[in-house]
Amino acid sequence: MCSSCKDLNTEFQINLPSDLRKAIAVTRDSLADGTISDVTTGGNHMPFDELISSGKWDDVLLYHFKCNTCGQLFELSAETYHGSGGWWKPIDKIT
Repeated sequence: MCSSCKDLNTEFQINLPSDLRKAIAVTRDSLADGTISDVTTGGNHMPFDELISSGKWDDVLLYHFKCNTCGQLFELSAETYHGSGGWWKPIDKIT
């Protein structure tokens, strides 16, 4: 963690659609200001920028981001179909 990503370096539980909207908005803003980059690979999901512009969510969301200063990794994950929730959290590696 560094001073650039310190505000993102927390685990945020996603329990409600409003929580997911907040996590997406914070991620969008952090991408826009250059704090993080999208490093999502593979998977069968829409690109994060398309998720933002469309406002529609896949049944399962799984995205990975990296701090552009220190390289800290973050994960945004949510299961929207059954509403079982998800999280934003710092991670050590992408699995």
